[in-house]
Amino acid sequence: MLGEIGLNILPLFYLSIFKAPLSVCKKISSTQRRFIWAWGADQKRISWVSWENVCKAKEEGGLGVKDIRMFNCALLAKWNWRMLSEEKGKWKEILVSKYYTGGVRTEVSGNYSSWWWKDLSSACNEGEGDGWFQKSIVWNVGVGDKVRFWEDVWLENNKLKTLFPRLCSISLDQGKKLDEVGTWEDTGWNWRLGWRRPRFMWESAMEEELINLLTGKTLSKENKDTLLWNGDKDGVFSVKSAYSTLSSQANNASQDIFSALWLAIAVPKALFTAWRILLGRLPTFDNLIRRGVVVNSPLCVFL
Repeated sequence: MLGEIGLNILPLFYLSIFKAPLSVCKKISSTQRRFIWAWGADQKRISWVSWENVCKAKEEGGLGVKDIRMFNCALLAKWNWRMLSEEKGKWKEILVSKYYTGGVRTEVSGNYSSWWWKDLSSACNEGEGDGWFQKSIVWNVGVGDKVRFWEDVWLENNKLKTLFPRLCSISLDQGKKLDEVGTWEDTGWNWRLGWRRPRFMWESAMEEELINLLTGKTLSKENKDTLLWNGDKDGVFSVKSAYSTLSSQANNASQDIFSALWLAIAVPKALFTAWRILLGRLPTFDNLIRRGVVVNSPLCVFL
């Protein structure tokens, strides 16, 4: 379809490697809008549907055109996922040795980081706190040699340092991997938490709550620690799921109507017109008046 292919494919190669400046994203979006509403003509035409709605998925009332800025971030996030996965390569060895600090956060190391790495870091860490990429990842625990006890998401779909900030502040296990916060014994895996000082009574209650969460959670002697992507039911990263995570599109009550529309067998121009009719965005008399267009015509107000 026009929206998904023609408007998205041209900048795909560059957006998958470099972070585009905001001005470039705006310029590309402007070109896309002109293509949709003016069919490439230089003169300015009315944009009958907001660009935000045009970028929604088809079943939610949009055309499925990608928001360039979010699409750019989703494409760059693939590099970060490849670094954290088991994929091997010389490029990965160089970047890991220079920048990787453990965990799943892409860090910028001082003023000597490459511009590409800085762009990758900013794309993956956008937003407050850990950023959207880190919030979409959870560890499936194996031997416990990669997952950090306090700092990574592996229990209750949240970081333990977020669930128990007070206990984390007095813990001796900050930065340690899971296999360093316990021992294998005859009875199996046993957690051994270390503290800087004796806990106050109210801290002991939190410690008991933490221990209850850890009860039954054991490590493996064979399976590796693996990352799971929350945006996909199979836990596998894809640019499509990353884009959906970024856009956070809500369900629309008229979802079934639009789903049926795009499944209809008709030429694209007819489907495009039907889409505008469903949204009430045809150049009718009333719609033109609302947009400040003076119309002197004896024709029906619905024309």
